[in-house]
Amino acid sequence: MPVYDLDHVTLGVRHLYESAERLRRETGLRSHEGGWLSVMPTAHRVIPLPGDACINVESVIDHYAELPVGVDAFRTWFEETTRQADHWMTWNLRARSYADIEDVARRFGGEVVTSPGAQRPDGSSATTVMAPGNAALTWARGLPNWYFYDDMDQHPARRTPMTHERPLLAVAWLEIGGDPAEVEEHIGTETFETLPLRFVAESAGLYGVGLRTRDGEEIALRAASGAAGLAELAARAG
Repeated sequence: MPVYDLDHVTLGVRHLYESAERLRRETGLRSHEGGWLSVMPTAHRVIPLPGDACINVESVIDHYAELPVGVDAFRTWFEETTRQADHWMTWNLRARSYADIEDVARRFGGEVVTSPGAQRPDGSSATTVMAPGNAALTWARGLPNWYFYDDMDQHPARRTPMTHERPLLAVAWLEIGGDPAEVEEHIGTETFETLPLRFVAESAGLYGVGLRTRDGEEIALRAASGAAGLAELAARAG
C-alpha cells in the first residue's frame, strides 16, 4: 500500500468565530476563512499546519434550514455535542495520486466521491474528492477518510499562507484512541509507521494534536472525541 499524508483534522465548536479567536489567544494559532458547505449547515475556519495539513475549526451556522432527515439529524447532533465543549470530529489522510485514492475506494468497496466543496466569501469555491465515501466505514469508527487534490496550490493549507504568532515546525503527534491493530489495518503499515501516532486508553477517535514550534516548545490541543456519537448517529440512521 502507498504512504498517505495527514490532510486535515476537524474540531467541532459551538461558535465558529469566537472559538477560532479563543484558540488564537490560547495558542497563537491564526486561522483564515474556509467557507461554508452547501450540503451541510456548517462553516469552518482553517488553521494551516506544516506538511500541507490543517485544522478545520467547524460549527453549525444555519440552525433553521429545512434539511433532509439525515442531514437534519447530523445538525442536531453537532449542536448538542458542541454546546458545552469542543470535540474532535474527524481526522483525514491525503492520497498522493488519483490512482491511490481509487485504490482506497476499491479496498473498502466504496467509490471516489467528487462533490461541491466549500463556498468562500470571495466568490470562489472548492471541489472535494474523497474516498471511500461512507462515513460509517470511517469517521463513525474513529478512523480517517482519504482526500485528493489535483492542484495542491489550492489546498486550504497553501491557499492562504499564514505565519502563526508562534511559528510552527511540525505536527509532533496525534493522540488516537482505539485498537492500534485496527488503525494499522485501516491506513496500511507504511502510513502507520510514518504518521506520528500515539495511542491513549480511550475509545476509537482523535483526542489530541501536538504541534512543535520553532522555539522548541509544543502546542497541545486536546478535546473529547465525537466518534462515539457519530457511531450512535449512524446506527440510528440504519
